[in-house]
Amino acid sequence: MVEDAYPDESRIDMDADQEGNDQLVGHHARWLRGGSGYIVDIDAERIMLTEGNPWYPEHAAGVAKAMRDGVPFELPAARVYRITAKDVKDSAKAEKDGKLLYEYGMVRPWTKADIGEYYAQLLDGNHRAVAAMSIGESSIPVHVGPNYRDAVRKKDWL
Repeated sequence: MVEDAYPDESRIDMDADQEGNDQLVGHHARWLRGGSGYIVDIDAERIMLTEGNPWYPEHAAGVAKAMRDGVPFELPAARVYRITAKDVKDSAKAEKDGKLLYEYGMVRPWTKADIGEYYAQLLDGNHRAVAAMSIGESSIPVHVGPNYRDAVRKKDWL
């Protein structure tokens, strides 16, 4: 069940001053923070899209245009993990076996340089994340549900 990773939007006031605490500002996209203190920035190269989510290019293009125009968007929700030596080994084996894309949804395996870094499996927000990447975001802030917060170091919370 993924309900534990959805952001708490009960404190988002769309009429409030958008320069306040309800918003994160990226380099190119603007993100609504809402009431959650459990947000971490994930390198765009380490974002894995929601499995089985239908893809609509027109929707993603519309979201990208709105982001360029300064429209703020809700943060994607994600499971967040730290890359381990086992992940590096397993992803290299999957690449060797020709199963990396199928089993991991990745086009390159993790490397030793990735150990300790975060990656996120989105639970929602594929179109928002890809739109943000398409307009130049190098990282995506995500809401982290209670079952995945132990992976995040205290100093990395936004």
